[in-house]
Amino acid sequence: MKSCFRLSLMSFCLLVGVLCLSACDKKTKVEGKLEVSESEFFLSQFSDNGWSIDAKGKIKNVGEVDVKRVVVTGACTSCIEVWVPNQWFTYSQNDDIVSSEQTNVVETIGHGEEDDSMFDQKDIISYISVGNEESFSFKEFAYFYTQSPDQKPEMPPVEDLKIIIESFLDAEKE
Repeated sequence: MKSCFRLSLMSFCLLVGVLCLSACDKKTKVEGKLEVSESEFFLSQFSDNGWSIDAKGKIKNVGEVDVKRVVVTGACTSCIEVWVPNQWFTYSQNDDIVSSEQTNVVETIGHGEEDDSMFDQKDIISYISVGNEESFSFKEFAYFYTQSPDQKPEMPPVEDLKIIIESFLDAEKE
């Protein structure tokens, strides 16, 4: 009887050990994955002397789960961060830029619209299911100020213009 009890106790301990180890087994993490499938950059004139680069394109969900709240923006790697005539520059709304400075830039170069939507420079795609594509477009992620209204700037090289997927959430997560 003693050996039967020992055998039962050892079998029970072994079973508990196997269950604990299998519970600790790492589950494969399934995440969304996005890629820019199309992109196009173009010039737009927003005042007599002011030009900007706008972008549009498509993003494809190549991951294994649906995604939501995809934030897309652009970047110009050859642009400077200081407003200088006859050079491409970038301007973004940061915590250290106060609204009076934004107003000053708008009053100086103009933007053709009455609201401050030019400071968003992003598009938000609400939902992309697995294998599907969604379009995006945003305006004014780089600027050029000319000294003459007759002067049209050349775009920076295409390899210096980038589409950036800033963030997204997996649709299953809340």
